[in-house]
Amino acid sequence: MNTYWINILIWIIALPAGWLVGKLLKSTLIPILRKFSKKTENDFDDYLLDAFARIIVPLCWVIGVWVAYRTSNLFPGYKSEIRQGILVFNILIFCWAGSFLVSELLKMYLMSIGKVITNTSIFTNILKITIYIIGLIFIMNVLGIPIAPALTALGVGGLAVALALQDTLSNLFSGIQMLAAKKLKPGDYISLQSGEEGFVEDISWRNTTVRALGNHIIIVPNSTMANSIIKNYILPDSENSILIAVGVAYGSDLQKVEKITIEVGIFIQETVEGAVKSHIPFVRYNEFADSSINFNVILRSGDFTSQYLIKHEFIKALHERYNKEGIEIPFPIRTVYLKKETE
Repeated sequence: MNTYWINILIWIIALPAGWLVGKLLKSTLIPILRKFSKKTENDFDDYLLDAFARIIVPLCWVIGVWVAYRTSNLFPGYKSEIRQGILVFNILIFCWAGSFLVSELLKMYLMSIGKVITNTSIFTNILKITIYIIGLIFIMNVLGIPIAPALTALGVGGLAVALALQDTLSNLFSGIQMLAAKKLKPGDYISLQSGEEGFVEDISWRNTTVRALGNHIIIVPNSTMANSIIKNYILPDSENSILIAVGVAYGSDLQKVEKITIEVGIFIQETVEGAVKSHIPFVRYNEFADSSINFNVILRSGDFTSQYLIKHEFIKALHERYNKEGIEIPFPIRTVYLKKETE
């Protein structure tokens, strides 16, 4: 067999061999290492292993290309181009894995200090773009492209792009401004000026995603969010007061009504999931209505959505207790006086 066919055979074997070795290592070595990583207290090694699992197959394939490149002489006129291609591909896969690893580490860090900076995709996206820009600079260096003229061209082109993408950039900086102000973060329950309300799912580079209680998604541009009046039910803390309107008949003993209502409220606060157990309910009479004396019962929930279950259980328990105590919740009554006509 002549040298030409030996060189071809080296490439035929090396290219799939590198890919197969990568798949084999990913299916055998990674699970073994993952068992050890699960035993550690921190998540750093888990994220590092996930990043390694992402690059092991393409990295082994590139090693196969490098072995074929070093041991064969099939393309003697393209040695420099093949070397550049291998370096560029390596930079790309390391940027890909590095962006994943760094973004996961950033998420872990931000979650640990969630009261200071929130964990949102806008930060991870900016970080990934930064890593890829650094990778692009290395690729330009490998390809022999002068960086200074390229940066000048990018600056001029960037100005033109900025003028063309004013709305997009406005949404980007609005999202950063909202996060920097620390008035809005994923997990908050908010009510928008337009009437929509729900949980903030994510603040991306362009939109804020809100999940309504009906489990549908509301997508609002960041610039609109920044310029809207927003009611945040989580700030300054997640606890919420619950006002429940009740009315009793005019003949009721108001001292007794107040005492029994508070007893029922205390029972609900101590037994219903999501209620603040330390809160003592109280009653405030507020109106002589047409057929009843009205008042509000003030309960307290640990988060916004728990109020629905607390109201549900309180109304059932209060109705049952009023029936036992003979306290009347009157129907609306209207008395009509007719003037008798005289002859």
